[in-house]
Amino acid sequence: MKNSFSISVQEPCSENFDHFSKTRQGGFCNSCQKEVIDFTKLSDEQLIQHFEKDNGKTCGRFMKSQLKNYSLMIHNDSNKKIVSKGLALMTFSLLSLCTVSNLQGQEVASNEPQVKIAAATNAAPFVIGEITLDKHTVTGTVLDQDDLPLGGVNVVLKGTAEGTQTDFDGRFEFPIPLDVNDILVFSYIGYGKKEHKVTASETDNQDITIRFDLSDIELMGEVVVGGAYKSKRNIFQKFIALFK
Repeated sequence: MKNSFSISVQEPCSENFDHFSKTRQGGFCNSCQKEVIDFTKLSDEQLIQHFEKDNGKTCGRFMKSQLKNYSLMIHNDSNKKIVSKGLALMTFSLLSLCTVSNLQGQEVASNEPQVKIAAATNAAPFVIGEITLDKHTVTGTVLDQDDLPLGGVNVVLKGTAEGTQTDFDGRFEFPIPLDVNDILVFSYIGYGKKEHKVTASETDNQDITIRFDLSDIELMGEVVVGGAYKSKRNIFQKFIALFK
């Protein structure tokens, strides 16, 4: 019996997912009139759970690092952990029923007032280091996996329409000063988005480097699932079903 399967996209699609109409699971492609499911944010276990129920006849969007061989043992081990927790909970419940009468007797016999201890909260704050600035000018360089500059990368302040693009040398300067904890979102066709949070600094200028690597590459197209094995529900899965 096989205990693993692989996910691949043999004919990648050239459409831009960001231009699709949003759906519950991803986006709708007007070109092929299909819903494209966005798998890029799912964990390995979530992908396994999805394709145990789906034979792969769908279009999907993946990170390149997700197109690989998956072991079903990941899912089975998770089931065993859930069963173990369930059995432990049942045992604890039985023990609680056996001891509740003794606990009630002890509560009645004890008339001592409870004492609450509160921690002191009026201590003065302890500050280390120099005073940091609130506003920062952020500049930087965006590179690919070969450390070559990427031009035309969109750089946007998260939650706004304020942004800019990198030039031919991969350089950018954000057009407005940024606050600490502001987040810049970097997006480039064919790659997943990357984020950078502005941190506190003693200088008013921050120069950063953002690198897109091979694991960030996105592939989209019809999903091909190979070597999948779907077993009948075992005793562990039947037990878990009782709690759903």
